[in-house]
Amino acid sequence: MRCCRTGIFKQQKAAIEAANHSDTQLMLLCIIDKEIAGSCQIIFQKRLKTQHRGEIALAITQKYWGLGIGTAMIQELISIAKQQHLLQLELEYMEGNKRGENLYKKMGFSHVGEHPNAVRLKDEQMLKLILMIKEL
Repeated sequence: MRCCRTGIFKQQKAAIEAANHSDTQLMLLCIIDKEIAGSCQIIFQKRLKTQHRGEIALAITQKYWGLGIGTAMIQELISIAKQQHLLQLELEYMEGNKRGENLYKKMGFSHVGEHPNAVRLKDEQMLKLILMIKEL
């Protein structure tokens, strides 16, 4: 990966390299014009009783919303999960993230639970995390 900026780009590069040298996680980036447009990650469970599960995360820079990047990245994570013989993918998103919720539903994820007061914002507002699962 070529970095065009110092500081945060170097930190991101180090995090990506660490993730991709791990046997428990993989991180992918979408780069447009030398700028990170999006990133996604899958974490593999290694314990015998949970190794059929994977946890995913996705972030798209607002400037690049609506271009299909999130859809493409989740499709790639699903493909990787199937290659790894996972049976289930899981994710969490913060309440109020309607764009994320709509994307995850479109990709076949189902709402299975909530974690109340899981996030505390700077203004002290408390938000819940929503748990979704997709069976593969």
